[in-house]
Amino acid sequence: MKALVYHGPGKKSLDERPVPTLAAATDAIVKMTRTTICGTDLHILKGDVPSCEPGRILGHEGVGIVQQVGSAVSSFKSGDRVLISCISSCGKCDYCRRGMYSHCTTGGWILGHKIDGTQAEYVRIPHADTSLYPIPAGADEEALVMLSDILPTGFECGVLNGGYSPAARWQSSVPDRLGSPCS
Repeated sequence: MKALVYHGPGKKSLDERPVPTLAAATDAIVKMTRTTICGTDLHILKGDVPSCEPGRILGHEGVGIVQQVGSAVSSFKSGDRVLISCISSCGKCDYCRRGMYSHCTTGGWILGHKIDGTQAEYVRIPHADTSLYPIPAGADEEALVMLSDILPTGFECGVLNGGYSPAARWQSSVPDRLGSPCS
């Protein structure tokens, strides 16, 4: 299969690589139909992420079709159209139980970082039952791929961590004229 491979800072190439195989009973193999290039991939290519070693297939977001599932996968089957989460999560560790999926002890941001990623024809998805999401029939894959990383990152940073809300924005844009000594 063809894959975009990182070969060190400033070095990348489209290489021929073997199709991934199941490594655990909770894995799925997904045939990629859509992926993106994230700012994180650009940081890796620049050399800003030394934990990403040369030889890694880049990418951590996308949409595809399940080709194969491990024996412990119960939510998906071959032929299912899926959205791939940028964060792999076991759903069972203490971090996952607290909703801190990016800190999952056996997952987190591993695709295109610690294991081969989505900028390839096929990708192995660990923890498939909790790292894939079904796509409804007729849904626009080009639009849905944005739900894989771009939208959740903005939501986490802006809404959850930044405290942004429409009410907060409205309040900050309305001058406080009541009770102000200068009014």
